[in-house]
Amino acid sequence: MTNDRRYAPPFPSHKDNSMLKFLLALSVSTLFVSPVQATDLYPATKACVPGKPHCERWTDEFKRSLALAQKGDHVAQQTVAFCLYSGCHGAVAIDRVASCSWYLVIVNSGAATVLDRSNLRNTCRPMTPTQKDEARALSGELIRKLYNRAPAESDQM
Repeated sequence: MTNDRRYAPPFPSHKDNSMLKFLLALSVSTLFVSPVQATDLYPATKACVPGKPHCERWTDEFKRSLALAQKGDHVAQQTVAFCLYSGCHGAVAIDRVASCSWYLVIVNSGAATVLDRSNLRNTCRPMTPTQKDEARALSGELIRKLYNRAPAESDQM
């Protein structure tokens, strides 16, 4: 009997798969980015076209309002929700899901007006069920952060 001495690659150990595991963990972790962390930045502002003073003014106003809205300021929350819905003269990227989530925060604040509830219905009702679920998740995180409680069960969408 002769021994077969052909080269056979060894079975890959768990150490050889460490890079694959790292990449898998990294890709999965991007799915779990907190919506509240995403709002700490200014992802919704856009670069203004030169010569449009309203755009620059609204960009500054949106940034100021976003900072105040994240501290619970009711009027600032209204401004943020409105700008995310309308675009505020091209200063802000329109994001109906984010706008709906801010209107849900406003309605859950305890200081909501009839107009706030109307804005909630007009913004949120035309959205798809998936978009509504996304808005509820985002608003739930914001409500917990701002008011240290869970959102109301009925969201009037």
